[in-house]
Amino acid sequence: METDVLIIGAGPAGLTAAVETALRGLDVTIVEESLTMGGQLIQQTQVLHSLPAAFEPMRGFELAEHLRKQVKDSSVHCLLGHRVIGFYKDGSVGISDEANVFPLKAKKIIVATGAAEKAIAFPKWTLPGIMTIGAAQTLLNRDFVLPCKQAVIVGSSDFTMDVALQLSEVGIHVKAILEKNSTVLASDIEKVEKVRKKGIPIHVNSSIKEARGIGRVEEIDIRQGEQVTTVPVDAVLLDGGRSPILDVFYQLECSFGYQKELGGWIPQYNPFFQTDREDVFIAGNAAGVSSQGVLLLTGMIAGINVCQSLGVIPKQEADIETRSLWREIEILETKLCPEAWKARNAHVEDYEHPVLTNQFIS
Repeated sequence: METDVLIIGAGPAGLTAAVETALRGLDVTIVEESLTMGGQLIQQTQVLHSLPAAFEPMRGFELAEHLRKQVKDSSVHCLLGHRVIGFYKDGSVGISDEANVFPLKAKKIIVATGAAEKAIAFPKWTLPGIMTIGAAQTLLNRDFVLPCKQAVIVGSSDFTMDVALQLSEVGIHVKAILEKNSTVLASDIEKVEKVRKKGIPIHVNSSIKEARGIGRVEEIDIRQGEQVTTVPVDAVLLDGGRSPILDVFYQLECSFGYQKELGGWIPQYNPFFQTDREDVFIAGNAAGVSSQGVLLLTGMIAGINVCQSLGVIPKQEADIETRSLWREIEILETKLCPEAWKARNAHVEDYEHPVLTNQFIS
């Protein structure tokens, strides 16, 4: 099997990259482990306001459906329920549906594998009922299952605030949000105030000392300074942040750099979201954990520059569009997470000559 462009991952970045490349006449194939396209957007019911100029504000699952429709209206080949298992010596990609394995040859590859949630460890943290906050959201919004009756959330990101509000709306008692730092991490102050108005207390300088229970979590000890309080719960939801999923890049022998504000280790890439492998581009959380709007923009930039590298559009046109999309990334990231924007600049400059970089991201 042969294709012009192979896109690994059908989350928001992978789908926007697919649309950019397919609409310009390239033969595009998406490989996605799940049976549905859209990634984490599928279970997000909150309204996403900070999206690129080409998108109206909409709920996460609505954005997923919008992107899926765009892909279905194009000529993209979607291999759902498939995954990349390796690479052959001739450069082709090994694809498996868990029953069969076949090679796929691509001129260019865009890797949009996303990010994985990080847990927060404490004594007895493996008891049933202790889960990542994303898992709780999936149970609630995708599977329509109440994950618990009374919970404590550890972590205070914007994502925590979204899920806390969603849990409260369906009658789940969120007893507290705990943050180990001295300030709340969420950047959306209005959303934090909504959480407080719901009667959900937010405790800074706080952590879980220990969990206990027979067969599942039944109570936890909360440490605040020198004070320890025991609280009965049937769930603890952990928001330890996210880190890029990098397996494919290791197999491709890409170079890496470390940027804590972008999730840790990420592949090196230039302003065109091209790695040090000439045939491999990157998009989405794999290029640095960020907001949904930024993920869409990285997919668009990667798609445009894959088209340019394959001679579908002239370089001048691609550069103009790339420059415009970088300006949108700057607007969104400086608004939501200035440190992430600084880290992304530093990461690109570490890889690419600053003069070239400044043409696009200054």
